[in-house]
Amino acid sequence: MSARGFDVVEALRSSFDILVKNPKILIPQFVSSLIFTLISGLSFSYLLNNSGNLFLLIPLSTLLLLADFIVYTIVSGMYPLLVRDVLNGVSPDLAAAINTAFRKVLSLIAASILVSIIVAIGLMLFIVPGLIFLTWFFYTIPALMLEDKGALEAMAASRSFARDKKLNTLILIILLGIAAFIGSLFSLLPYIGQIISFIIGIVVAALASITQSYIYLKYAKQPAM
Repeated sequence: MSARGFDVVEALRSSFDILVKNPKILIPQFVSSLIFTLISGLSFSYLLNNSGNLFLLIPLSTLLLLADFIVYTIVSGMYPLLVRDVLNGVSPDLAAAINTAFRKVLSLIAASILVSIIVAIGLMLFIVPGLIFLTWFFYTIPALMLEDKGALEAMAASRSFARDKKLNTLILIILLGIAAFIGSLFSLLPYIGQIISFIIGIVVAALASITQSYIYLKYAKQPAM
C-alpha cells in the first residue's frame, strides 16, 4: 500500500512550509482552540461562582466538552483536504473542506472514539501497546477523508499504511509532543505567557494535522489527487 518509511525531518519541513505559505490553514485550528479555551473558562468560572450548585457543573461541562469534541473532529477532518489542495497547486478551500467534513462527521466521530479507546487501553497495559496502537492508527483521519472510507476501514488502512513506518511515526509524534509541551511552558510566564502558549498550541496542533495528511498523501497509493 505504501513506500517504505519516510523522512521525518523532510515531512516536518514540508508541512511547516505549507503552513507558512498558506496561513489561512490555521483558521480551523484557531476556531477549535478558541472554543476549547472558552469552554474551559466558562466551566471554571461557573465552578467559582456556583460552589453550592455543583450538581449542574457535570452535565454542563459534559455538554460543552461534547460540542468542542465535535468541532475538533470536524476540524481534524478538514486538514487532509486542505493539504491535498495545496499539493495540487490550488488555494486551500476552507468552505469545501468543512462541508465534506460535516458530511462525514459520524464516521469521523466513530473513528476518533474508537482510536482513543484502543490507545487508552494500550497505554494502561504497560504503555508500550498504547504507543504501538498510536502509530498504527495515526493516519486514520487522512485515510477516512481522502479515500472515502468508513471508520473501521480507515483504521485498517492506517494500520496497513503505518506497518513499515512505525518507528518514524513514533519519532514524529514524540517531536510534536515535545513542541506542544514547550509551548505549554510559556503559560507560566506573567502577562503575555498565556497568549504565547495559546498561539504555539494552535501552530503545533495544525502542524500535526498537516504533517499526518502530507505523509499519507505523499506515500499512500491512492487515486490521483
